[in-house]
Amino acid sequence: MCTLALYFRIFERYPLLLAANRDEHYDRPTAPPALWDGNLKIIAGRDLRAGGTWLGFNEFGLVAAILNRRIDGSPLAPRTARSRGLLCAEILRAETPAEAARVIKEDGARYNPFTLVFADKDAAYVAYNDEAKIHLEPLQPGLHVFSSAAEFDLHCAKAKRAHAGFAQLQGPLNRQAEQPSEWLAPLQTILSDHSLADGSDNPGDAICVHRESSGTVSSSVIFLAQPEERFVSFHCSGPPCQNDFGAALNLAVR
Repeated sequence: MCTLALYFRIFERYPLLLAANRDEHYDRPTAPPALWDGNLKIIAGRDLRAGGTWLGFNEFGLVAAILNRRIDGSPLAPRTARSRGLLCAEILRAETPAEAARVIKEDGARYNPFTLVFADKDAAYVAYNDEAKIHLEPLQPGLHVFSSAAEFDLHCAKAKRAHAGFAQLQGPLNRQAEQPSEWLAPLQTILSDHSLADGSDNPGDAICVHRESSGTVSSSVIFLAQPEERFVSFHCSGPPCQNDFGAALNLAVR
């Protein structure tokens, strides 16, 4: 993914709310979010080339998402490294953010640059890597927006512009009807934004990206609903400026 907004413990009814665009090469094979096989219930998309995922959640109430970091919107030169999506899939097998943090701290694999966000209703973290190690930071309650800047920076220009858009929704969303589906339209408006930085002609500056061979290939909105104790998620195949979100996927939380 290349743009991710996390509303963490802002809305009483939804202590976790994520809205995200996934940017990828159009020809990379993927499967949309679905329930994975196995004893642990996980709903996530699947990268059919490497086997990992970019975003998902599990029955313990944990959500995880990974973004590939880039320079000026361009991919970094590939290196021999483990797939970043496999790390995200590992995190989704954890029961708590604390357990996921231990997995991160013990991970010695080499990855191309990434930003990894994971949270439950009580705690949230962001992890990112450099040449030497993976760094881990806790996140405080509030709105957090991440983009694909290669140098990890919570305040990069693209994230700042996206943050402003998502921040404007906090008041209206608090006043919205309680059904998650009724929150989709305003979130989709921000996810569909094509505006660029002043003086920029780089399509990667937009939240919804359109390039010749790559761009925004899907969007997701995920709610952790209380007191129902369940995830409610929506997926849009294709750019959200041209496509609609499908029916909700639900997963009860233990």
